[in-house]
Amino acid sequence: MLKSLNNWLQKPYYFNPSIKFKFKLSLVFGFLVFLFLYLFQPFTLSTFKNYIFVYTLSIGIITFVGNFTILNVLPLLFKNYFNEDNWTIGRNIVLIFIVILSLGSILWYNGYLFKLNKGIPHISYLTFIYYSFLVGTFPILFGLYLNEKILREKREYKAKEINAQKNSVNKKIEIVEINETVHIKSKNKNEELEFIINDLIYITSQGNYTSFFIKNNNNELEEKVLRITLNKTVEHLKKYSNIVRCHKSYIINTNYITKVSGNARGYLLQSDLISFNIPVSRSFSKTSITDLLKQ
Repeated sequence: MLKSLNNWLQKPYYFNPSIKFKFKLSLVFGFLVFLFLYLFQPFTLSTFKNYIFVYTLSIGIITFVGNFTILNVLPLLFKNYFNEDNWTIGRNIVLIFIVILSLGSILWYNGYLFKLNKGIPHISYLTFIYYSFLVGTFPILFGLYLNEKILREKREYKAKEINAQKNSVNKKIEIVEINETVHIKSKNKNEELEFIINDLIYITSQGNYTSFFIKNNNNELEEKVLRITLNKTVEHLKKYSNIVRCHKSYIINTNYITKVSGNARGYLLQSDLISFNIPVSRSFSKTSITDLLKQ
């Protein structure tokens, strides 16, 4: 049971960094909270009588503004934690907990100010937080579970289609083998990296440094690090059609990509020479991903 729960919490999930998406999500969340509280008037809301519309509307507005603020401020303060490539269901649940606790605290104080001089009894802080989690936790977690399942199954299905399409092609796709030697200089021009383009497997960025993973004579990968950005690296290699930037942090040699898989976070590229799966940018269409695979 605990192992299954832990596996579920570690499942990849997508954290959408788009401000437009966060605005829409917060707006819908705020409206649904207002609608639920106004129509059903759970807990002690029935005591508000003539003030019920104004009070529940204030809760909806605060929920919208607070949620939108939290979703934009926290990723700025904790950039590593909110790295979308490492985002999981567990991290998303922690975020949900923070959002509910923060909004619950603000709404409790808002309720206290609203009830002043109106003769409406005010509940304790812990009781209000309890009500907040009671109302918000189950539907949000259920939505999270459903969304992860739908996204994962959708991408897994498309990944199978892509792999099947690759395997069903009758004619042999010509592998682009280029034995041309590439010379790339570092940002300060003090260092230079030299390699044969066909031996390049993939490239990844580490801030202002870029790691080149190159196949040696023993068919093993050797890492070469150069002080240069990934954007500059792309410029050096743009004439080679088999060298593709598939993600903001990765450049791959399509000659060595054998399969594509998918999860709720996105699509992944697999290679017999790489010990992990390389993520694909969400901007890549199904056709673009198919083109990355070589026979």
